[in-house]
Amino acid sequence: MNTKTTILKLALVCVLTAFTSLVSAQTDITTLAEFTTANAKITDLTQVICAGKKVQLSVPTTAGITYQWETRFPTDDGSGTGVPLGATAGETFNEPAALPAGFYTYKLKATNNTTGCAEIFDQVVFVMPAPTLTVTAPTDVAACTNVSEVFNFTAAVTNNTVGTLRFPVSYQWYTKASAGTETAVATGGTTSSLALTSPTVAETYDVYVKSNYVLKSCDEVTSNKPTITVTSGPTKPVITIAAGN
Repeated sequence: MNTKTTILKLALVCVLTAFTSLVSAQTDITTLAEFTTANAKITDLTQVICAGKKVQLSVPTTAGITYQWETRFPTDDGSGTGVPLGATAGETFNEPAALPAGFYTYKLKATNNTTGCAEIFDQVVFVMPAPTLTVTAPTDVAACTNVSEVFNFTAAVTNNTVGTLRFPVSYQWYTKASAGTETAVATGGTTSSLALTSPTVAETYDVYVKSNYVLKSCDEVTSNKPTITVTSGPTKPVITIAAGN
């Protein structure tokens, strides 16, 4: 066998194996218990911060104890390069801006004012990613009021992973006539795909889906809004019947 061909085949097998391993390593996180299993440092949903929200940390006031928020690390174990927090003293620390998705470890220094003894405590938080929803519409999106059509739409969610952790979302489909109000699809409207029977009123309709994380309710995400157009079918004419010669 040609040596180059053998090397190429082996390389392709390695790439495919690596890709398969990466996909299979994804862990769906839909409950706190699943998150704790994946990372034992996440034991409360208050540690999970929604995308676009600022981290706020606080401790109770304790007589004789001084607190100082010192450093933030972009990991769950306090490793790596930390960002100084400006030696922020006090029981409360508020991030000035929202952080990118991922784990963060905050270092809090507590000092006994009487003895001078001090200790550093860690607090781990996780910032959720900001998901993106994309709806794919069928090629033909036109119908007539006198003929029932079924349109198949599919929603895909992206940007809902951090490392090997994947955060599934819930789905709710909606339709909205250009001159009407938003209407939730009652039958079959809570999955990632929708088989929509065409409306019976001539109008242009937006079709879209809204999602939220299963793990924790955050700001709802809305997809793009493809349209279907329903036009009036012919009405039955008055037919005159007469006897011929």
